[in-house]
Amino acid sequence: MGISPVKFGDRLVELLPQLMQEISRYENNYVTTGKITCQQFLVLDQLSRKKEWTMQEFVRSTDMKFSSATGMIDRLVKHGLVRRRRGKEDRRTVLVMITIKGRDIISEVYSQKKHGIIQLFKRLNAQERQNYLDILQKLVSSLSSAKGGLS
Repeated sequence: MGISPVKFGDRLVELLPQLMQEISRYENNYVTTGKITCQQFLVLDQLSRKKEWTMQEFVRSTDMKFSSATGMIDRLVKHGLVRRRRGKEDRRTVLVMITIKGRDIISEVYSQKKHGIIQLFKRLNAQERQNYLDILQKLVSSLSSAKGGLS
């Protein structure tokens, strides 16, 4: 009864790209048009969670190497999506924050993504949607508690 992890993995590898393609049919934004990368979007999303970050805080929150984070922030500053400034008390401290333009992009992407998800999942009944959410929540919770990644 049920499906083995290997067969499940094989099937999911086939299905996920199709699901993502269907969801993205409803999107036309900075990410889908290639103006920013998925990684840059994830950085913007993380920055949007607080008004201002020290680079140290930001690097710790993302598990990025400091040099990679600096390069990413540099590119986002060039696009006008992030602002960087020195600390007032300690000039060695570098602070970063998302700009209004960056917040607008986050809002646009999530709005379009939500629309695509609604269009896709309205094909399921309410109980199926709830079951799907329950499974995703269980996976997210197990990843959060493991914090070491997948094993």
